[in-house]
Amino acid sequence: MIKINDRQAINIVRDVLRDNLEDPLEQWGHAERTWIHTDYPLAVATLPRIQIMKRGPSTSEIIDIGPDFLEWKTLVLDIWFWTKLGFKWDNGDTYLKDEEFVKEYLDKIWKTIKAKCEWLKLTYKITGLANLEEGTPEKETDSQRYRGVISIRIWYFPK
Repeated sequence: MIKINDRQAINIVRDVLRDNLEDPLEQWGHAERTWIHTDYPLAVATLPRIQIMKRGPSTSEIIDIGPDFLEWKTLVLDIWFWTKLGFKWDNGDTYLKDEEFVKEYLDKIWKTIKAKCEWLKLTYKITGLANLEEGTPEKETDSQRYRGVISIRIWYFPK
């Protein structure tokens, strides 16, 4: 069994998104870039951009006894999506921008992670996922960015 911790679990979610989620800039002919991060985005970073952050401490439930007791960890992640005001994304039917574009990508983020649920369980013993909430997209005060957040909960066995 693969042993993981919170940091590795966050990186696994990041890698699932990097490997399976379309970069919105690709439709405008931009070369491949790293646009999904677990750190704070730079102020000059190219948008759209995703940042994955751990919310508060993880919790642990002991479900076995003895010196090699089994733990079941719970981790809440906030996945932020930022875009530049007025950025247009072609969804096939129409161009989406600002609030509608952010809503669409928050949905895509969840569907991408959810589609990998069985693979996450088999590969990393991430045994559950839950969409806790999607925040209402908003224009950032004093900036030219629009943002939204989706919060997910994951459960995993560290060993």
